[in-house]
Amino acid sequence: MNFLVCDDEMKIVEQVSTLLQEHCMENGIHAQIHAFDDPCAIKDYDSYDIAFLDIDMEKLNGINLARKLRQENPGIVIIFLTNFIQYAPEGFEVQAFRYLLKSDMQERLVSYFEDAVREVVREKQIITISVNAELIDIPVSHILYLESNLRVVTMHLINDDREEYRFYGNMTDLSEKLEALGFLRVQKSFLVNMEYIEQLQYEKVSLYGGIVLPSSAKNHKTLKQQYLKWRGKNRWAIF
Repeated sequence: MNFLVCDDEMKIVEQVSTLLQEHCMENGIHAQIHAFDDPCAIKDYDSYDIAFLDIDMEKLNGINLARKLRQENPGIVIIFLTNFIQYAPEGFEVQAFRYLLKSDMQERLVSYFEDAVREVVREKQIITISVNAELIDIPVSHILYLESNLRVVTMHLINDDREEYRFYGNMTDLSEKLEALGFLRVQKSFLVNMEYIEQLQYEKVSLYGGIVLPSSAKNHKTLKQQYLKWRGKNRWAIF
C-alpha cells in the first residue's frame, strides 16, 4: 500500500510517518510512506491508497489538495489532520473518511489508520456479473445503485468507463450478497450503495449526482437504523 502524508509542519509529517511506520512494521503491513511538507511537490496523485492531509496549509490548503486527489484518484481514503473542528463541513464535501485533531494524534491515529486500511480493502472488492454470456468484474465501489424491472437488473455505475450494465438477476439474491458490502435495499426494486447516500428521507433517498429514488415509507425506521449503523462504522468522525 502507498500512503501520502502532507503537512507544512515538518514535525507533524515526521510524527505521522513514524507512527505509521512503527505500526506497519509491528503488524507485517507492506507499506511505502510518501511524506511532504510542500503540497505543491506532490505528483502521481493516482498512486496513493490513503492520504493524511493537513487541512490548513499556506501554499495549498488541504481541501483543495483533497479535491485534486479525488479527481485523479476517486478511491483514495482521506484523513484530515487539523487543529480546528470548524473545517468539518468542508471535509464532508470532499468525502473525507476521518477528521483527526492533531492534539489526539498519539491516541487515535493508529485506530483511524486501521479503519482506513479496511476501507481500502472494501474499495477493491469485486462483484462478477454475467452480461450476454460474458463474465464482467465490477468494483463494488463503482456501483451507485441497482434497479430491477421484472427479471432485468440495471446496475448504475459511477467513476467507471460505462454508465450502466443490464443483466438477468434476482434482486433478493443480489441484496443478500451486497448488504454485507454496504448496500441498502431502500425499496423492492432499488438497492443502493450507502457510500453515495446524501440524504435518506421518509419516502425517498437522494444519491450523489442529484439522483432521487423512491424509498419504502413502511420500512423507513428500519432502513434509517441500518444506514446510521453503517454510517457510524464507516463514515468519517470528528473528535
